[in-house]
Amino acid sequence: MNSSLRTFLGLALLVAPLSAGCASRTAPFDQMDQAQITVLRLTAPPPPAAAPTAAPGALPGIPGLPIPPEMQAAGQQLLQGLNQAAPGLIPPGLLPGQTGQPAPVQPPPPMWNGLAIVAQTPVTNEDMKNDLLDLFGDEDSFQAGANNCQTAPGMGVSMVRPGQPNVDLVVWFTCSKAAGVAPFSLPYGKDMLTGESHQKLSTIYQALFGMPVPPGS
Repeated sequence: MNSSLRTFLGLALLVAPLSAGCASRTAPFDQMDQAQITVLRLTAPPPPAAAPTAAPGALPGIPGLPIPPEMQAAGQQLLQGLNQAAPGLIPPGLLPGQTGQPAPVQPPPPMWNGLAIVAQTPVTNEDMKNDLLDLFGDEDSFQAGANNCQTAPGMGVSMVRPGQPNVDLVVWFTCSKAAGVAPFSLPYGKDMLTGESHQKLSTIYQALFGMPVPPGS
């Protein structure tokens, strides 16, 4: 065997495992080597803030305490007289028509597919990226079982390729489940994670966010 043939065979043996590794993944994960992958820490969306309401006929500054209508005018005149005699004596919001200091309003959290984002980070480590693609691209990462999760997913995975639809997935750690976000769905007909898959995703979560998976995620 001449040296050129030996060199060719050596290169073929070197390249074959690499190409086979990607080809063994189920579509579309076999085409995700160049995708940008982001992992998100998720929680349930916050409930809408309730608007404050004042009880009719209540004494200003004492919500829910009703007073007779004939006493409301006298009380308001008395409070206004005190405020004119000693400005600042009556706390803001106590007099009708006087605006008090508004309560600070928390900005709403950023949202992703109807879930609140606690944190997010791109996956820049190639080994971790391959671990995610190998896991979701392998039917053996999943098993059949009941999937009635009662909590919000704790982790999201978003895979973005130019010119292609996003592939988004969510993971419930509490019930060991993963699922695609519509219109994408996992092609296996089962979505419960095996024990090994659950452990791998938990390890990735902790590596990216610097904390173990919190209860209820």
